[in-house]
Amino acid sequence: MRVDTGTIPLPTLTVADATTPLRAGPAGPAAAGIAAGEERAEGANFAQLLVDALRRVNDTQMAADAAIERVATGEAENLHDAVLAVETADLSLRLTAQVTQRAIEAYREISRMQI
Repeated sequence: MRVDTGTIPLPTLTVADATTPLRAGPAGPAAAGIAAGEERAEGANFAQLLVDALRRVNDTQMAADAAIERVATGEAENLHDAVLAVETADLSLRLTAQVTQRAIEAYREISRMQI
């Protein structure tokens, strides 16, 4: 029996993405518009952008869990896809942890500034 492992979308940022202002868009797969070069909707707030990013990380983790389950039950035809899914999930989680830590450090530094 062949099981479709699907693909795991990876966010890819370019120099142009780093120089343009961040604008949040709709939730779900369309929220990955940065990688596809789609224009994000105006008016959404920064909190929604963070929620969308965390949702994408969670989706990556869930895809890795499903890949592990397929390997454990013998349904996966290609072990490489499962390992790739797990490593992608690990990398996205580590990146999220680092960004969170840096944001906390920046907040603490700003809160220590005297006005």
